[in-house]
Amino acid sequence: MNEKKFKWKYIFIVFALSAIIIISSIMNLKTTFANLTERKPVPDNSDPGQRILVVVPHPDDESLGMAGVIERAVELKRPIKVVIVTDGESYRSAAIALTGHKNPTSRDFYKLGLTRHGESIAAMSVLGLPKSDVIFLGFADGSTRFLWSDFWDNGKPRISGGTNVASSPYKDVYKLGIAYTGQNLENELQNIMKSYKPTDIYYPMADDIHPDHWAVSNFTRYAITALNLNVREHMFLVHHPQWPVPWLLVPNEALLPPTDMKDSNTVWQSFALTKSEESKKELAIKQYKTQIKVMEPFLLAFVRKNELFGTKPVITIPTIDYKPNLYSQNIPYPLLNISTGGVLDQEIYRSADLIKLASFYYDNHLYLGIKTLSPISKNVRYNIEMRLFYKNNIKRIDLGLVNDKLYQYKKANNSLLNSIASKPIINKNILWVKLNIPQKQDLRYIFMGSDSIYKGKLIDKIPWNMYKLSKQA
Repeated sequence: MNEKKFKWKYIFIVFALSAIIIISSIMNLKTTFANLTERKPVPDNSDPGQRILVVVPHPDDESLGMAGVIERAVELKRPIKVVIVTDGESYRSAAIALTGHKNPTSRDFYKLGLTRHGESIAAMSVLGLPKSDVIFLGFADGSTRFLWSDFWDNGKPRISGGTNVASSPYKDVYKLGIAYTGQNLENELQNIMKSYKPTDIYYPMADDIHPDHWAVSNFTRYAITALNLNVREHMFLVHHPQWPVPWLLVPNEALLPPTDMKDSNTVWQSFALTKSEESKKELAIKQYKTQIKVMEPFLLAFVRKNELFGTKPVITIPTIDYKPNLYSQNIPYPLLNISTGGVLDQEIYRSADLIKLASFYYDNHLYLGIKTLSPISKNVRYNIEMRLFYKNNIKRIDLGLVNDKLYQYKKANNSLLNSIASKPIINKNILWVKLNIPQKQDLRYIFMGSDSIYKGKLIDKIPWNMYKLSKQA
């Protein structure tokens, strides 16, 4: 081998090794390989429902998640309504591709919203669903997470990061000029559910890492619980690390659950598609030209021989007679185990990596425990948010650990204050909080989630789940 060839071979090897190191630091290759090779079957469900309501955050989510279900329902002449919460206007890459402007203006984002609105109508037409059965709510893309947590009912609506307005600028929406608050969004969802009376509701999974997806999941499950609806729930996943694999059009492959969600309190079901339904789904997805331009391989990865849905059973918090040792590294009464391994591996991010949620009820107090990958950090803010569903009303509790001090916030008119019963217990990478929960005898459910914030950015979260207290034996 001459010197020149050796030199180029050496450069190639160095480049390949560097690429592997970089990719490994960004992606969990173990999870990727597991998702590629996992072949565990999922129980089948061929019945889309009798009276179906679909709730999604953006135009295209309904086609990605359940185009087959929609087409099957239309074919069987089953009533179906599709509710689209936002018009997806704040997606910067799509706005650039649509307008050709490197720095899109609020007018450009508005144009994108109108275009995506039309793409949904076209996609549903491919599946046989008329425009009259598609309901646009017109809320701000990228804002639903903030409506859920911070802009609920305090009279100060959230301003859209794209269109730079605080109320819906669109005309073809459920309610004209609706202000961007969480209560307004919740009211609209509940009004639709009460008037339509669905038997089956399809909506995003709280484990989805996209904020709009898990927030819309929360709003929908909140509405179902508040109305005490007896419906079948079908949750779907779109954004999850190293899933689905591969990001390619592989219609002969099955869509399978992510391997890192085995302990996620999810019961999976598969909805098998016919070849005709697969083809229609691909055609429906391709109606979203603004999205195809910027993420075609990812979108087409959802064209498989099935669609995948999950349910989330209510988790029971035990009532106990003897208080455990809260200074043990073996966290007692764990309820959820969360997969580890974020994008970055520095110590501060490991301290923000939430891996367990534990809870028990003892001596008229609720104890909540959170375990992190590395010791609790004063530089990270740890939040615990709760919605308490009583027989006749709903209350909320919002807690934040900042610099080792626990704070309680009033974020809505129904916020409970003074529920913290004692100082937090911090033992290396475990945080325990003791709470007073009033009117325990009237408490139906606790809807709860947690997250970690570093320098104002969301780093990790424990997906929201529904919990109930066990009865004292």
